[in-house]
Amino acid sequence: MRSYHNLLSTCLGMAAVLHLTGAFILPQSITLTHGSHYSSETSLRPNTKFYNADTDTGSFSDSVPSDTDSDPQLPATESNTEVSTDLKRKLYQLAASYDRGFAATPKARSEANEIIEQLAAVNPTENAARGIDGDDFSDDVPLRATWRMIWTSAFDVVSLGASPIAAPSAIYQRITDPPIATNIIDFIPRAQTFFPSSTVPSSLLRAEVTTRASSRKGSANRVGLVFEGVKLQPIEFLGQKVDNLPPLSVDLTWQQDLIEQIASFVPGLENFSSEGKDDVDAPGYFDVEYLDDELLIICQQAPGGRFALVKVDNCDP
Repeated sequence: MRSYHNLLSTCLGMAAVLHLTGAFILPQSITLTHGSHYSSETSLRPNTKFYNADTDTGSFSDSVPSDTDSDPQLPATESNTEVSTDLKRKLYQLAASYDRGFAATPKARSEANEIIEQLAAVNPTENAARGIDGDDFSDDVPLRATWRMIWTSAFDVVSLGASPIAAPSAIYQRITDPPIATNIIDFIPRAQTFFPSSTVPSSLLRAEVTTRASSRKGSANRVGLVFEGVKLQPIEFLGQKVDNLPPLSVDLTWQQDLIEQIASFVPGLENFSSEGKDDVDAPGYFDVEYLDDELLIICQQAPGGRFALVKVDNCDP
């Protein structure tokens, strides 16, 4: 148990540092009030195999979502569907070749950005942020799903792959109960990545960052985020399930309460209060650049990066 406590302490310490640096797929410029799922079969290694891309034949396994379903809210033309299908295939291949962006070269990032910009031009979903406030109990919420990350160019996330202690495994964004949006990062020991998964007992620590999402006035595809809490939950240790252990949780809603009280007295804080958080340019948001039945691409508030995520059934570790 001493080794377990040492591992857990190390992972918790790293997660705490990541929280302090805003490295949980959260908007870059937020300080006090900021906060931002794919198949259930997920490898515990960092280069999570959410699909199998064959770069020689351009073929994909059945684990890749269908490219032919059009969005029901805004049916795409046949030509746009063909274009988006080809562009998504290229993006999936890049994601497979460069470990979701963790091993991307400048050229690969440039290619991905070009593909994403072309996809944005044929985005089939209008007003992607509708229903995200969760106050109308409507089923028409385009973002409602569990999404798993397949690509990112955001430095705060890519830098997680440089840690010598813990490596990021699967990364999710769960928006199944709007307005709550939960960012999930699974961490495994770095040493575990050096050996085949069948030969080393696995260990896994899950970090969950809870945010409250809201639509932004004047921008139909912009989603604001308010940071509400962090939870660290051990899932597995040396091949043994330990998810019955109590999590380490931190409630950060007190920050918002404090800001509400002093916003009227401190210039500049009004944008962080509940009255200002819905303004289109208030700190803490992402823009939906592309959304269909299988793929979501978002862009963080500058100087953040882009994320491509595919829809999955759940985020079970």
